[in-house]
Amino acid sequence: MKFFYVLFLLFSPVFVFSQETISDKKKAFYDCKSNSCKITNAIKIAELYLEIDKIEEAQKWLDYSKKSLLKNPNDTLQYYSNSLQSELFYYMGLYQFGLHEAQKAIELGKVINDSLYLSNAFLLEGINWYEMCKLSKSEVSFHKAKNYFPAKTKTSYKRYKINKEYIYNDLAQLKIKTNQLDSSYFYNKKAYKFAKIFKDNRCIANVERTFGELFLKQNKKDSAQYYFDKSIETSLKASIYDTALLGYGNLVECFSEQPQKVNFYFEEGQDLIKKHTINAAFQKLFYAQSLKVFQSLEDKDLLLATQEKLLSIDNNINQNGNIYIQNITNQYINSENKLLLSKINELDKQKNIKILQLLAALFLALILLLVIIIIRRKNKLQKLLLNQKNEISKDLHDDIGSELSSILINTNLLKNYETNDNQKALIDKITNTSSEISQRLNTFIWTLNTDNNNVSVFCDYVKLYAHKFLEGTEIKLNFINDTDTISNKILDGSSRKNLFFCIKEALNNIVKHSGATEVIVTISSFEKRAFLITIHDNGKGLLETNKFGNGLINIKKRIANLKGNVKIDSNNGLIISIKIPF
Repeated sequence: MKFFYVLFLLFSPVFVFSQETISDKKKAFYDCKSNSCKITNAIKIAELYLEIDKIEEAQKWLDYSKKSLLKNPNDTLQYYSNSLQSELFYYMGLYQFGLHEAQKAIELGKVINDSLYLSNAFLLEGINWYEMCKLSKSEVSFHKAKNYFPAKTKTSYKRYKINKEYIYNDLAQLKIKTNQLDSSYFYNKKAYKFAKIFKDNRCIANVERTFGELFLKQNKKDSAQYYFDKSIETSLKASIYDTALLGYGNLVECFSEQPQKVNFYFEEGQDLIKKHTINAAFQKLFYAQSLKVFQSLEDKDLLLATQEKLLSIDNNINQNGNIYIQNITNQYINSENKLLLSKINELDKQKNIKILQLLAALFLALILLLVIIIIRRKNKLQKLLLNQKNEISKDLHDDIGSELSSILINTNLLKNYETNDNQKALIDKITNTSSEISQRLNTFIWTLNTDNNNVSVFCDYVKLYAHKFLEGTEIKLNFINDTDTISNKILDGSSRKNLFFCIKEALNNIVKHSGATEVIVTISSFEKRAFLITIHDNGKGLLETNKFGNGLINIKKRIANLKGNVKIDSNNGLIISIKIPF
């Protein structure tokens, strides 16, 4: 529920798209004579598909533009691509990926030196931080979006046309979330003023709903009802049926203690769904709002019917999950293709130079030699690319795919239970699984970012993870970082990932099996030539029966791939020593 709530209340009113039809844009695309024209129109077509919630089609057209940009780099068009990809990831619920793309768009906005681009990109960054429950970071991003918003905007095409009232409304929503109701009222009042000046009906309707939520939060139900009614009236006059539906959901919440009114507004919302085409995400939020009220009223018939509606909507959304994950895989494969093309071009240049230098004496022999070298290097690069592709695909498929399937199965089981206690147990299980997915995604993105390729960043990341992992347990953590002499040494993404998962596996075994009360994690250097990690707990040590358990076998395999070695001892607990050469 949280995902769709923020997506459509904070995000949907933000961008005003061109009114041109998709068919018009496709005709313009096929009439293009230049690559930049095709890329621009492909992005516009993706935008239009996104506007009507056809995420898969939007991703296909965006993928075309990204492939073309690999051959024809352009900072402005690359900004359009990154910002739209951030938005698509956001719609898929992949907020860490969306954040990563938004931050790339921010860097491009600085290179292009366009304040409107920066305002848009910081807004994208803010909403992704919001969904990751990083509210303080989200607020910083929203304020940057507000501060970068230019006094005047150019009329030429930009990826977005943003008005300042949207930023104010986003800040008002965030302040409600943090219970800063006076600040929320201040920002929403500003948003209302600007929205009326620009006669933006969608924004007016959302601002009126925000006022309603603000007053409902203060238990001023009369004022809340007044603004929810106004929001519905504004929406229906402008044929904006999705926000009208959410207004009915708010009124269901507003009259949660009056079953007759609850049923009336719920039926009004259902009639609206029957009469008009409304996005599944808005429907999900409406039914989720109603479900909370039906639970408090203990209306079992409506409760079960609403649960079935929500499960049906979730099933439709999750059926496309594998497609979205494959799109993520393709994105990073394309990045590797760009690297491969660059290296091949470099080899071609070297070949030409050598041919010119030795043409007189070794012309035929040199051509043969260069062909052999090129073929061998191409094969090596292709093998490297294939291994990386397989690794990405395996991680995403095995980890994310299986976990998402688990979420879906457990969610479906909700239909078989009538008591809240059973439902709560399943929801707890889903929450734990989702947390694990989030952590794995975070680690995956972290390993891809070359800015993290040094020992110092690795140590900070491990320390933060270990503290969070052991938080709430009876195990005390003592983390020792003795890497000052090698803090700037390069530690690539593959090495960081394997080392991190080794430490994670070790900590997991300690929590589950050791019976320890203290663990010491030490990271140090050996004569500036090797990287040392020691994990020592005061538990019961390694029993003979589990001496070669899967956890330790996995650690040994990962370290062997890094050409390092692992030493495991039992001495007042278990000691795992890992040594990796630079």
